[in-house]
Amino acid sequence: MVRLISDFDGVVVDLSERYYHVYRWRLTQLAQPGQAIAPLTKTEFWALKRQKVSQRELGLRSGLTEEQLPEFKQLRDDHAHRLENMVHDRLIEGSLEALTAAKTWGWEVMTVTMRRHSELNQALALQPELRAVFPGDRRFCIPDAAERTQDIDQKPLLLGETLAQLPPREATWMVGDTEADIRAAQRHRIPVVAVLSGIRDRPRLEAHQPDFIVANLWEAVQLIRETVAR
Repeated sequence: MVRLISDFDGVVVDLSERYYHVYRWRLTQLAQPGQAIAPLTKTEFWALKRQKVSQRELGLRSGLTEEQLPEFKQLRDDHAHRLENMVHDRLIEGSLEALTAAKTWGWEVMTVTMRRHSELNQALALQPELRAVFPGDRRFCIPDAAERTQDIDQKPLLLGETLAQLPPREATWMVGDTEADIRAAQRHRIPVVAVLSGIRDRPRLEAHQPDFIVANLWEAVQLIRETVAR
């Protein structure tokens, strides 16, 4: 049996509209009378996010002053993960179909995500069809009380804790959209497929040398199926 470990954000769910909504809201909070604020389009904003452009640079490109940048970043930290903003998240096209297909093939399907418990529960409330593909004992996330630290450091720890709770499987694969997912899989010697549907672009993913890079989760499960059948 194949064990499929999927990240949640950027693999199953698209965050781009939430992040863009919070970005535009922050500009309205900081704009002073007469200030020439020039919001990026969503396409521009998301391309820069996927390139890991800093909050400082996003603010400057949008017309903020140096003095406004600390609050611009703080508003992002305070609001980007609020439950009320998660109504903007959407299923990535083909992700539910990919997970459902994997389960019909007899795969063990789970998610290992840096979302907090309440954040994951909110997503499952908004997208209830995901409850069947990720049953309660196959959802691994972060306690609400945990501090937000660097995902690239915390994700390998979470994956290690997850694997320690499960019986070993010879064919275990991971699908993720960030350097944190890639590093976590590599640390635990799991082949990893990076997808381009999330918050990192191809150059950022290639720099961390995943085993494969594909467009989305649907392509990832097809690739894994073909690979394990060889």
